[in-house]
Amino acid sequence: MSVRIATLNIISPDAEHVYLGAVARCLDVHRANSLAEVRPILERQVETSTEPVILDLMGHSTRDHHLLRLGDSVIDMLNPSVARFFKSIVEDGLLSRLEVTAVRLMGCETAVAPAGRRTLRMLANTLRLPVFGSIKPIGKSYYDELGFNPAFNSVLVEASELL
Repeated sequence: MSVRIATLNIISPDAEHVYLGAVARCLDVHRANSLAEVRPILERQVETSTEPVILDLMGHSTRDHHLLRLGDSVIDMLNPSVARFFKSIVEDGLLSRLEVTAVRLMGCETAVAPAGRRTLRMLANTLRLPVFGSIKPIGKSYYDELGFNPAFNSVLVEASELL
């Protein structure tokens, strides 16, 4: 039996019913309508963090490029404001102080299209952490009261595995 690493779950409110369903009542979930709303969540968590975590950013993916959408923000590392956001949280040490061990872009097929794969690689390079995306659509059956169920890890791929 593998040990589960705690997750810090940040979800786009418009995707909550699709990904979590009834599990949302049991799971510690933070809601963000944009990347700008993610920073305060991370800053609050630093004050209470006691163990290493995986940061799960959860939302719908865009139709054509399968880039993760967190509310109004599309996570595309070619967008200078998105790249600046992630660079700033690294420079401020937020992820290291939170003991984030990996970041997962939890949306449908975020590791399938060339744009999504490029973003995963660029994000991993910026964060200097493993970054994962999905190769299949993800739904509420993939989650339980502890977060993403590791039984479904086969639908995730690490950026370093992408060419």
